[in-house]
Amino acid sequence: MPTTNLSETIDFNGQEFFVGLDVHKKSWSVTVRSLNHQVAHFTQPPSAKALYRTLQTKFTGGKFYSAYEAGFCGTGYHEQLCKMGITNIIVHAADIPQTDKQKKNKTDLHDSRSIAEHLEKGNLRGIHVLSREQQELRSLFRLRESAVRDVTRSNNRLKSFMLYYNIEIPKTVTASSFLSKRALEWLGNLELNSQAGTLTKENLIQQLQHQRTRLGNITKLLRKQMQTQHSKAYELLLSVPGYGAITAAALLTEIGCFERFDDPDDYTGYLGIMPWNDSSGETLRTKGIQPRCNKHLRPLLIEAAWTAIRTAPEIFAYYSRHAAKDNKHAIVKVARKLALIGRGVVLKGEKYQADYLQKKQQGKQKQG
Repeated sequence: MPTTNLSETIDFNGQEFFVGLDVHKKSWSVTVRSLNHQVAHFTQPPSAKALYRTLQTKFTGGKFYSAYEAGFCGTGYHEQLCKMGITNIIVHAADIPQTDKQKKNKTDLHDSRSIAEHLEKGNLRGIHVLSREQQELRSLFRLRESAVRDVTRSNNRLKSFMLYYNIEIPKTVTASSFLSKRALEWLGNLELNSQAGTLTKENLIQQLQHQRTRLGNITKLLRKQMQTQHSKAYELLLSVPGYGAITAAALLTEIGCFERFDDPDDYTGYLGIMPWNDSSGETLRTKGIQPRCNKHLRPLLIEAAWTAIRTAPEIFAYYSRHAAKDNKHAIVKVARKLALIGRGVVLKGEKYQADYLQKKQQGKQKQG
C-alpha cells in the first residue's frame, strides 16, 4: 500500500514568514504570510510571548518578521519581540499604503492583513526606535510640556473668574496683565460678597500657585538631567542664537542622536520645516511647510527663530534677504537654518561661530 510523508514532523527551517499585527489593549489581530500567500489569521491576547509560542508551534523553524503601527503601546512589545528572535519594526500609520476601499472598510483583520502584505513586499520602513533610557528622558521633557499647559489652564480659569466679577488689579500693584506673585497676594486679601465666592477665588489662586511650583520643579529636574546625560551637547546647543535651555533640551530629548539623520533634508523633514511641494508635469506648487512633523520641536524652533533675528545680526541679515517676499516663509527659513546649525555644532563638537562661513570662504580662496 502506498504511503505519504504527512506523518513526518513539520519543519519550516529557514523559511520566511511575515507577521502583520494590529495591536490593541485587550487583543491582537495577527495575519501571517509566506511565499505570497496568507497562511494564518488569528486573534490572541496582547502578549509577545503568546505570539512567539503560536508561531513556533504552527511554523516550527521559521524565520519571522513582524510589524505593527506606532501608537499607545510604545516600544515595549517591539523590544520583547526582538529579544525572542522575531525581527520587528514599528511603522508610522501614514506610511502604510492603502487603497480607497481599504480606507472605507477598516477592520482589525484588514489592518493586520495590509501590514503583513506590505511587509512581505518590502514596502514598509520602520521608525527610529530610541533607547529605553532616551525614551524615559523624553518623557520628562513631555511632562514639562503638560505642566506648562496646566499652568496656562489654571491662569485662564482665574482670569476668567476675575473678568466675570469685574475684578481689576490696581495699577499700583502691577502695571501688566500678568498675574505676578504680588498680584496674587493682592487677590488673596480681597474679600468678595459671599464666603462661597471668596473660597472659590482662594482655591483658584492655590491651584495656580501649585501648578507654577510644579512647573518650576520639573524644569529644574530636566536641566539637571541635561547636564548629567548630555552635558557637552547641551552646552554646544546653548551657543546657537535663539536657543534657550528648553529648546536645547527639546532637541536632545526628542532626537536623541543627530547621527541617525544621514541627509539634512531628512532631518529638517522630521522637524516639519521643509517645503511641501506638489508637482504635475512642468508645474511645481509649494504648499508651505509639511503638515507632518514632530509637534514638540517645530513650535520651539519657530520661536527660537524670532528670538535669533533680534539678537544675532548675521541671522537677521539672512532673514532680511527673504522677508521682502513673505515674512512668514522667511522665519521658517531661519528656523531651518538654526536647526541645521544646531545639528552641525553637535556633530562637530564646536560652539557656534558667527563668522564661520566667512572663514570657510577665505580658506577656500587661499587654497585656490
